[in-house]
Amino acid sequence: MSKVETSSAINQIHGKTNGRDKGYFYMRNGRQFYRTREETYQQNQSPRQKWNSAAFAYANSQIKLITSPEAKAQLEADYEAARHIASNGKTYATSRAWRFNSLLHDYKQAHPFNP
Repeated sequence: MSKVETSSAINQIHGKTNGRDKGYFYMRNGRQFYRTREETYQQNQSPRQKWNSAAFAYANSQIKLITSPEAKAQLEADYEAARHIASNGKTYATSRAWRFNSLLHDYKQAHPFNP
């Protein structure tokens, strides 16, 4: 903890000033302090959340591979041939959303969740 003193109430900072900051500012007894802390609470996931995260990571990595004009044209053709309905039975407005959700569904079918 480091001590930071300000001369004006206007200059007092509360919380993080930037999303990439390692710590945050807070007030105690009229004085301002800065504290760093490790934020690991977002890394604690349930097994179901880890399964969903793995499916999302797979779909995201696969959708990024569609960069060439030929692949994009094939994606549009597949989207129109499927009449905008993905493998999970839902309709999507764009071909990219359709393919992403199809990849999610396919991954979850290939790797079922086992609690």
